[in-house]
Amino acid sequence: MGVKVREYKPGAWWLLIDHKGQRKAKKIGSKKAAMEAAVKIEAAIAANTFHLPSPHERGPVLLKEYAAKWMDGHVKTNLKPSTRHGYRHLLENHILPVFGSRPLAEIARDEIKALCYRKIQEGLSASTVSYLARTLSAIFNHAVEDGVVVANPASRPGRYIKLGNRLDKISFLTPDEGRVLLDAAQKKSLRHYSLLLVALRTGMRQGEIIGLQWGDIDWNGNFIEIRRTNWKGHMTTPKSGKARRCDMSDQLAEVLQDHKRRIAAEALAKGRPLPSWVFPSDAGTMLDASNIRKMFDGCLTHAGLRKIRFHDLRHSFASWLIANGESLAYVKDQMGHHSIQITVDTYGHLVPGANRQAVNRLDDPNWRGKDPVPSRAQRPRKQADGTIRRPILTLVDRPTDRSSSGLRA
Repeated sequence: MGVKVREYKPGAWWLLIDHKGQRKAKKIGSKKAAMEAAVKIEAAIAANTFHLPSPHERGPVLLKEYAAKWMDGHVKTNLKPSTRHGYRHLLENHILPVFGSRPLAEIARDEIKALCYRKIQEGLSASTVSYLARTLSAIFNHAVEDGVVVANPASRPGRYIKLGNRLDKISFLTPDEGRVLLDAAQKKSLRHYSLLLVALRTGMRQGEIIGLQWGDIDWNGNFIEIRRTNWKGHMTTPKSGKARRCDMSDQLAEVLQDHKRRIAAEALAKGRPLPSWVFPSDAGTMLDASNIRKMFDGCLTHAGLRKIRFHDLRHSFASWLIANGESLAYVKDQMGHHSIQITVDTYGHLVPGANRQAVNRLDDPNWRGKDPVPSRAQRPRKQADGTIRRPILTLVDRPTDRSSSGLRA
């Protein structure tokens, strides 16, 4: 019985109260505040004036109750609609049917691991199961901060859920395949061609292309400012949470100017003003994502290319930049990644010759190396009369001196 003061995380101090068979954990801001509160509670216990609410008075906090509070508060206030949708789907379909009626404090780490393993065996992808565990971890983190539980049993799910190689789900078009796709789109529709060229020259996401407006294009500076994205009809900020600029190539600028003239002429013929959207629907309204997917699949079929996701055009853009020798820092800025670590993890393996150059830089700077071993055609031969015939070395055959740009005699 009594009161204990514990620090479970740096700067996070807790009071652990054990009184008359009841236990309670309470988070206190600082060590000093926790120590002062402990003294007061111990004094109240000694004076027999301290009282903890009985289980009937406060009752256990169930996961479904706290998850609903978490969704209506933190998630609704701070997160994007797409993220809210993902959390709600995982809660309703995978988490609440198992843990919904359980008190938060009774859910153990082993049970969470068992749920994750079972979902993988049922065919759920490792990335989805990882997202499931991280959803539980986020809920428990907030419960810890609110003093509902002492520890997070769902923390660090990466220790028991291995995602494998994320590149297995990424497809890249080669530059030649990109040209074939654009040629096919140009033959079908100049509007399709313009949209796909934006994707392949800027790496913009599908929702960002849908949300692109004419006011976002700087024709003098040759760049596009990405200020919004579309998700199922909801307009919100880009994925990183802030706007970014994408450089616009000369070809893309010319194609978009021609595209704007065509859109303006079509609108004038219908008695409507120029739509604010760069790629509007036939009615001049915001384009629907399903129309883009249908158009894209048709262009792939017409071009004779394999089926890939529209998002893979973004990966293709990044891979082409890297193949051309652009820095990962530039690729990060163009792609709008939150950190360069994401760029490195996804595309770092594509840097041409990066590993070979790295190990070569470890060599002794004074090392000159050995002359290459001559081929059979370059070796001296003994002729029938006993003389030695030496081959005539051409500029291609002659070994070069590593210390100079000249040729050895």
